Amino acid sequence: MMSFLQQSLEALDPSVLAILDISNTARCCIYCRAHHEKTHATYYKPATGRAQRDPQCDEDLLFQCASLFKVFIAACLILIIDKLSSDPSSDPSTTVGYRKLEGAWDRPFTDVFNDLVGVQDQMRPLPGDPSVKQLLLHYNGVYDINHILLAPDGTPLQCLHDVIDRISRYANDTRQQPAEGENQIIYSNANYILLALLVDKASGSLNEFLKEYIFKPFRMERTFLCLEDLLHSRSNESQRQPHVVSSDRRRRIFRPTTILGLSDIVEIAWLGPYTSAADLGRFFEGLLSAKDGKPVGRFDKAAFESLGSGRSLINKQAGYTPCGLHTSLNSTGPGSHSLNRMISPDSGVNTHILGKTSSGEEISAFYLAGSATGWGSTVYFLPSKRTFVIVLTNSSGPLDASDLISRLYLQEIFDLRPPKAISWDVSSYLPSWSAMTSAEPYVALATQIFNENAIKVKELEQLDAQPDTPTSSCPDLPGKYFCSRNGQYLDITDWKGEDNENPEGVLRIVIQSGTKSCQKLRFAKKGEKFRICSPGTFSVLAIDCFGAWKNLEFEVERDGGGVKSLSRRGEHLNDIFIRVKP
Repeated sequence: MMSFLQQSLEALDPSVLAILDISNTARCCIYCRAHHEKTHATYYKPATGRAQRDPQCDEDLLFQCASLFKVFIAACLILIIDKLSSDPSSDPSTTVGYRKLEGAWDRPFTDVFNDLVGVQDQMRPLPGDPSVKQLLLHYNGVYDINHILLAPDGTPLQCLHDVIDRISRYANDTRQQPAEGENQIIYSNANYILLALLVDKASGSLNEFLKEYIFKPFRMERTFLCLEDLLHSRSNESQRQPHVVSSDRRRRIFRPTTILGLSDIVEIAWLGPYTSAADLGRFFEGLLSAKDGKPVGRFDKAAFESLGSGRSLINKQAGYTPCGLHTSLNSTGPGSHSLNRMISPDSGVNTHILGKTSSGEEISAFYLAGSATGWGSTVYFLPSKRTFVIVLTNSSGPLDASDLISRLYLQEIFDLRPPKAISWDVSSYLPSWSAMTSAEPYVALATQIFNENAIKVKELEQLDAQPDTPTSSCPDLPGKYFCSRNGQYLDITDWKGEDNENPEGVLRIVIQSGTKSCQKLRFAKKGEKFRICSPGTFSVLAIDCFGAWKNLEFEVERDGGGVKSLSRRGEHLNDIFIRVKP
């Protein structure tokens, strides 16, 4: 017999399936706890045909959690700084790194980091000297550096030594170019990459620390930070594949046969592990146990309280905590970090508000969102209501289905009422608000978001479809160029096919950083500039082409000897690549 929660949420299936159809999401997994009950469901959208619910939940589906991983990095730091650094019962010979982090919260991050590492790995001070706690709360931290962390095709570029060597200088440079209206609260992946490095250096291995203090006690057996562990898991390739969706709803596997993000600590901190919805559910169940005074391993009530404290306030209704964005559901905070908002930040859809309960209660939640090319995930954690909603998807495109489905679930669980119908900004789709159930507007909202974002995606696709540029039209361009500011190389070549079979070559470009490089991309002339484009006919550009890689065009500077440099400019961006002499 189905529980009340299962009956209530299964009634949402028609809307869930419609959202998956509209977004053309290949796979979706939902894990939910509310009213002291749990429900778990998985969905499948075939290449042709309608989305459907799996008759039996597919427990082996894995998803790359991207920024959801930030809460795990925060949990590690809380355990080390508040517990292990001052534990008198621990073996001093194995906890030297932990003890160096005692009282580290309010110390400058670089001071704490440099105390842990050898002379060769010393990091120069960050601008503003942010403390460990400030980086944890995205306050006074480092601006977004996704464009040096990865290439336009999503390939990770930076390794540990690249970050240590470059980040201070790059942060100083970007601080000198503030965008209008910015303050000291700046959400950035760079902040948590630095914190992950701190955990790794203090413990000797972030992976092993997580296994011992988080994954094992929380019974998370389907979370993988190591490529070898992932390949030997029960999941087959089709159960862990990311997909990208075009503006006309065509879906392709993103980088088939390639697993990104598990090569080193920098990639893991940025892209996160592969995990399952059930494993994430076990983590949040464990947090509720800790809240009740029932420790999970070393994670106790005090650790739980630390995870949700110390907000850096954005406004009266929202602020960053170690457990994500703490926000009122009666605000525009929910969904604010989804791919939906990233593609069209000025859309009227951003006025959508979940609202208050039918009794007028205003509810707040910890909101986490993870977006990477081919992946979309959303979590809402409401410890005071003993509720969490986890939605994971393996597709990225004009519509982030995880964002809408998670809000749909919250709407149903708490009977939330938007302040007014117009706040949905879908009035043209809604003939009669009062005649509709709480779920129906989400299908209309999904249609509107997809249509709006598809325009932006189409613009990128059209720019990405620039014709190849014959090398003969600019014979002085091939060569290698270096940017001392970010440590990257541009390697431009005269490409005549995989087997050198074509008589006339065209321009190709590879971005390199240290030991890493992206795949061979097209380098097409567009007016007086040159633009990086996908290697094939189907766009495989990363979602960061709506953000850090928004400008893919390079200006060319020539002198009497030919091309002298290539440069790319934008917000917090002035990267000049100088030709390297042979």
